[in-house]
Amino acid sequence: MQHWNGVLMYAPHTPDRYAIPGMTHCIFRLMHQHGDTQAWNLYWLSKPQTDALLVQRNNWFRHYDSLSPEQTEAFYEALDSVVLNTMTLATLVAQPPREAMRLLERARLERTRFYTMAGGEAWRTLMMGRLFIAARSNGENRSVPGRGAEVVALDFSQPSARSLKGSGTRG
Repeated sequence: MQHWNGVLMYAPHTPDRYAIPGMTHCIFRLMHQHGDTQAWNLYWLSKPQTDALLVQRNNWFRHYDSLSPEQTEAFYEALDSVVLNTMTLATLVAQPPREAMRLLERARLERTRFYTMAGGEAWRTLMMGRLFIAARSNGENRSVPGRGAEVVALDFSQPSARSLKGSGTRG
């Protein structure tokens, strides 16, 4: 996991790597231009189909659905919304993944207009799953020594993911 503009970034790459071919003003180029790491973190957590843009460059339109203007406005309002005590969502998504998961469980996301647009509690569940992926890629796996693990390999060029067994023993 790397820092971008001094903030921990959950996605494996900066938003410019996800930029839509041929579009000069796509949201990825704008986030990169403005160096908005918290917005990029929230976007990556909220839109998993974004990952397909890395491997499906020529067919991006089959895998990616952008935010409407109203959703974009609500998205940015959500970042500035207080969702836990005095903490804004932007501050929450700047935390290390495990800490962000802990905070997100208690966050009052329903205080934001984006909450309903993003699917309500399904949005929280989605973000928790994506934070788990970010934590695992950061080495925050908290695995039990001597026990094997299941690894899920995501191949967006195929219709589904496949599960691979780890080499350790299961107890």
